[in-house]
Amino acid sequence: MNEHRAVNVLDQDDSEIKMKASHQQGRYLRPKDTAKLLSSLFWQEMELSRMAFGWLPGVKEIETKGQMGRLGYVHSQHAKHVFDRIAELPGSVGDRQGTPALLREAYERMSLAPSEAAFFVSYAFLLGRLYEEYEQLQLRLDPLLDAPTFDKLRYILIDRQDMMNFVHAQVQFAGTDDPDLTEACNQWSSYIRDVWHAYRQSSDGSDAEQMAWPQMSDFEPAGPLPSDSAWNEERFPIYKQNSAFKMAYSDPSMSPLNDSIKQMHYINSTEIGAAETLCYLYYGAQNMPKAFYFDLARHLWDEIRHSQMGFRRLQQMGYATHEFKYFKGSPGKGLKELANEWFPNMYSSLTMVAEPCSFIKKRKSAEQFWEFGDALSAIQCEFDMVDERMHVDFGKTWGPELYKQINHIVTAAEMSERARINRIEELGAAATPDEAKKIAKNFPGFCGLSTIELNYKRY
Repeated sequence: MNEHRAVNVLDQDDSEIKMKASHQQGRYLRPKDTAKLLSSLFWQEMELSRMAFGWLPGVKEIETKGQMGRLGYVHSQHAKHVFDRIAELPGSVGDRQGTPALLREAYERMSLAPSEAAFFVSYAFLLGRLYEEYEQLQLRLDPLLDAPTFDKLRYILIDRQDMMNFVHAQVQFAGTDDPDLTEACNQWSSYIRDVWHAYRQSSDGSDAEQMAWPQMSDFEPAGPLPSDSAWNEERFPIYKQNSAFKMAYSDPSMSPLNDSIKQMHYINSTEIGAAETLCYLYYGAQNMPKAFYFDLARHLWDEIRHSQMGFRRLQQMGYATHEFKYFKGSPGKGLKELANEWFPNMYSSLTMVAEPCSFIKKRKSAEQFWEFGDALSAIQCEFDMVDERMHVDFGKTWGPELYKQINHIVTAAEMSERARINRIEELGAAATPDEAKKIAKNFPGFCGLSTIELNYKRY
């Protein structure tokens, strides 16, 4: 036993301490007081991250999807800062502990909005409450005694103005030319304030199921996690699967760059679909270690960055998004209708098949872009590879953990082989199970079957 971690005065409540009555009593924060206040902020950051990622598939414009991904990631990073500080203090947040039920219920009720505009009303309200709580804590902290917490808050508050400005812009002009939307947003604003008031008035021991929550109007929520994600299909046409082209990106109708190394940028741009898919995992996965959510938030944000890299480079080269076809990431079902195995199967397919197989194309593309004198395109591929190496490591760590949740115990190697065999079966590339296993063990050969090669010699 670590004697320095033994229960002592640090862990005792004020009522348990032999303390002479003093005018100082309750005036200053003890370490355990700071931990308790930080725990509240941690759970709010985690719920706002979940809320932002959950609504990413529900917003229509690609630019807004990108901003939602950024918000979800930043909240996750803030939560990590807070989580790390709590771990240094007496009292802690359990590694697999879930959000307090009452807070989760309040946030979910406020996120089940009838429209994108109404969602941003909720998000702006909750973000404002969060920063008010940070400011109150900052005013109470002793900047010398609790300097490590003070420093964490400084890092977190750097992002405040950018986040508030973006969200305010979504709310400020919503419904300007639509009186019905304006009225709906006003009604929603009243509803969420009633929900928040009910939550704040409840005691710590309240049961979420027994709470007398305000009644919500009867409507079909537009999010989070719609079964069919929202897209501006005029700007970003959706690809309709053609059974004649089973290999990824093999249908020439998808891109005018089909016979060029520049196709790599188009492939990057489609990674917004993978980001959408990961949103369903982030929102739906329960009772995983906290590091899983921190890693998944980074993975999700990387996929959005990669799509933005692709869009930017294509635009710089003179192409418009409507010239290409894209993929939605929504699974076609609501979260509750998805089979339990969908989550680990999807995640292992992405991290053990799609991303490892992309290394070959990206490495060859980087080498050839350098030869063509296109340094920006080459460096873009290099940064992409750096990220995706990390994603594969994430997959090896968290894929088996996700399978454990459905009582399937597999190693990372077994999971990788299973994901490859599933892909081989989708392609109909093996006549027998033994042949499928043989193909799966030959990684370059397997990737050659799964996804099409590029014409690296044509710029």
